Amino acid sequence: MNRKIINNNVETYGGIIFGAILIFLLFLFPEITPKEIGSYPVQRQANGDMVPMNRTIYKISPFLQTIIYWIPGINETPKKLVECVVRDKKNWIGYYPDGSGTVEMRKGKLISKDPNEIYVGRYRWWLMQYEIL
Repeated sequence: MNRKIINNNVETYGGIIFGAILIFLLFLFPEITPKEIGSYPVQRQANGDMVPMNRTIYKISPFLQTIIYWIPGINETPKKLVECVVRDKKNWIGYYPDGSGTVEMRKGKLISKDPNEIYVGRYRWWLMQYEIL
């Protein structure tokens, strides 16, 4: 009976120690954990109106140099950009696997090649989405 108590204590303390080490490493090296960031595009119309487009969520991992993206509500299947260069959550570049182009973010803003496509903040996009703004 005493062996069971000792074995349970060893397992409990081992789990606590392992968890403490894991938390310490995550605080010491925060780039290990992937970060998510969203893009909220709007299209400027000829009459000056702004129409919200589909948002895209990017999951960035600087440690692994990978970027995974998906479009909520439309294309829920995550896809992976190739040949990514990731400095941090807000500065990175990746290429679509089919070779159709690049996705680049500088200082937290996506770079668009279309002058009528503008990226706005999350709250403004949501207000435009529901025609509050």
